[in-house]
Amino acid sequence: MEKYIIGIDSGTTGIKAVLFDTKGKEIAKKGIPLQGYFPEENQYEEDMLEIWDSAVQCVKEVAGKVAAEDIIGLGITAQGDGLWMIDENGDPVRRGCCFCDGRAAEFVDEWVEDGTCEKLFDACGTWICTGNQNGIVRWMEKYEMESLDKSRWLLHLKDYLYYRFTGEITSDATDQSLILLDQKKRDYLDEAFKLCKIEKYREKYPPIKSAEENAHKILPETAESMGLTSEVLVTSGPMDVGACALGSGVIEKGCCCSIMGTAALHEMVIDEPLQDDIKSGMTVAHVMENRWLRLMSSFAGTPNLEWCLKTLGSKVKDDAEAAGKNVYAYMEDMIKDVPIGSNGVMYHPYLLAGGERAPFTDSRARASYTGLSVRNTLADIVRATYEGVAFAMLDCYQHMPLPIEQITICGGGANSSAWCQMFADALGSRIITVEGEELGARGVAINNAVIQGIYSDYREAVEKIVEVKKVYEPDMKNHEKYMKFYELYTQGYQSMRAAWKTRAKILKE
Repeated sequence: MEKYIIGIDSGTTGIKAVLFDTKGKEIAKKGIPLQGYFPEENQYEEDMLEIWDSAVQCVKEVAGKVAAEDIIGLGITAQGDGLWMIDENGDPVRRGCCFCDGRAAEFVDEWVEDGTCEKLFDACGTWICTGNQNGIVRWMEKYEMESLDKSRWLLHLKDYLYYRFTGEITSDATDQSLILLDQKKRDYLDEAFKLCKIEKYREKYPPIKSAEENAHKILPETAESMGLTSEVLVTSGPMDVGACALGSGVIEKGCCCSIMGTAALHEMVIDEPLQDDIKSGMTVAHVMENRWLRLMSSFAGTPNLEWCLKTLGSKVKDDAEAAGKNVYAYMEDMIKDVPIGSNGVMYHPYLLAGGERAPFTDSRARASYTGLSVRNTLADIVRATYEGVAFAMLDCYQHMPLPIEQITICGGGANSSAWCQMFADALGSRIITVEGEELGARGVAINNAVIQGIYSDYREAVEKIVEVKKVYEPDMKNHEKYMKFYELYTQGYQSMRAAWKTRAKILKE
């Protein structure tokens, strides 16, 4: 009799549950959008109870597709960073602060100026950004101390969901890599708490456990509410970047994974942490004990296309509808005859509240089009939007410590053949996509299956589950053209940083 594992993935814009068989095949899925809250321009919050209620609905929906006794496991992943606080009774203290929240900018600026940021990078391998938990804790201390006082546990989102499923308060090395971890010991680093001046809250942090230890049976009452048995084994983690890497088979040194979703997360597998002096990005523990991910976590993701359509693209939507085409397929047709460089239009894709965080960190960064003239068309602007995200990806991989073996694209961006080819040409590297849509959920399902002994280790699981879907080879002549415009791209954002600072100051008055 076939057995099944459910993978849960709670992202920035939505949460989903996916039912897999033990061979990694997607059987059913259910997703629910999540409401974002923006109390201030640089803040991004989500309601923890809404996320839990949505998780219950999603699991209940997919669990109903097969017999309850055939579902043996449930794995959880979620967006990393941010701050998700619960009280002594396990109730949320307030809305959660998401990874793209920018409220901690004043503390990050202070840490950059006084050298704390560099010290933390040398100790932990991560260049601080505003979405990291340490800065948000400091913000709470200064502006909302009552919430910090009420809190018993300072969690990451997957830790909160794991608590709701099992009653266990834990975390793991993947989440706590950002930014409080002794990377080699995979335990808290006291020096990091002291550098951030949050050592007084050390007792509010949950114990770090390995993947094997983060495995408990589901609470009976929770199981009953979702149509599951109380024998379901719930596993926590890895966080979303590690889950997508595992789910797409990226586990070997030099192999890379780009998650093109709300953010654009570019990661390279390394076998030793803290071995480079590139003062940018993050170092994240992979689920495998002897692997880490060198991560350039850019905010320049798929929302740039969505925003372009929403604000500038009403004609595109109308024309696509008239042609009977999917709007994104129509956009790809629009740009195919526009030359590399978009006839001089350059787009810098920094739309989210946190600005940008890799390969440079600036919470005040904001998106812009430059180089426009009366000769430019809507097609130029659309292509520039695609290219802006590609240049941001190139910028991140230019700051990686090792040569690139190949890059696996996952997330919404993997569905665009034109974009994937653009990525290959811009980076001068082979791009692949793999079979399956929900790779983060599949990653935690793989983790659950390994812990349950269905596979002997992660390598065996990847070999038997992950299949290449399509390969995009780079056109090196196009790569040469992209590299010329890449210089314009980097000069552009470097020159705008003073203007971003002035803008933020004016808006704050």
